[in-house]
Amino acid sequence: MRNRSLVAPFTGTRVGAAEAIPIELSCRALATRMPPGAAFSHFTAAILHGMPLPLSALATVVDVTVPRPARATRRRGTRGHSAVLPASDVEVVAGVPVTTAERTWCDLAALLEVPDLVAIADFLLWHEAPLSTPERLAAAVEAYPSRIGRPALRRALSLASDHSRSRPESLVRVDLALSHLPTPEANYEVYLPIAHRTVYFDLAYPEYKLELEYHGDQHRTDVRQWRSDVRRANDIGDEGWQTLQFTGDDLTDLPALRRRVERRLRSLGWSG
Repeated sequence: MRNRSLVAPFTGTRVGAAEAIPIELSCRALATRMPPGAAFSHFTAAILHGMPLPLSALATVVDVTVPRPARATRRRGTRGHSAVLPASDVEVVAGVPVTTAERTWCDLAALLEVPDLVAIADFLLWHEAPLSTPERLAAAVEAYPSRIGRPALRRALSLASDHSRSRPESLVRVDLALSHLPTPEANYEVYLPIAHRTVYFDLAYPEYKLELEYHGDQHRTDVRQWRSDVRRANDIGDEGWQTLQFTGDDLTDLPALRRRVERRLRSLGWSG
């Protein structure tokens, strides 16, 4: 008889019923039935590592890679992969075997475009709490068993920054870097002598005193955040800086945002 308090996220597994099964719980249930040497990989590994991903990557299936010559796992709710998978490319995350951050980044090159790969590299290299280094990422690219994606990975690494705090900032910075416009500085530190305070700009063109500021929804819904934003805008305005704000909607039309940045730069003296 079936227990209605249990659900089967994968064939042959049972976990407690819930409206939404956390990815960690799903992986723990499946890990008990995975072959030796197998690991959660690709998008699933990225989620477990906390990497920033596009919404389209947050699928309900779980990615599992088995080491060759074993055949890829075929089980309901999973997406199987078979590849060269040395033990050094696997670590334990949330109690289950997962491809390392560097190997995961390399695996994603076959699934994501360069800007998204840069956003993930930025996340891994963030200087306040780095999860990897440029040297380790570069070594992973050269050691990667598949040539597919290597050019994109090399390009992404050349564009990566250890000062980008969020995926939106990374995507805008990369879009500008790949255009004819100058590349803005990420997480740029500025001391404001009039206000006697230091602020950090998401993206900045110091030569033209132009700040590009990403506003997530909390800037609208949090009263304290909104008041802080108003004070900050006044303080940086007193020092002669201009601010160009952008939101999540702008990420769906980066060419339009790029044109807006270009107009502002030209108004401030940039000649191209």
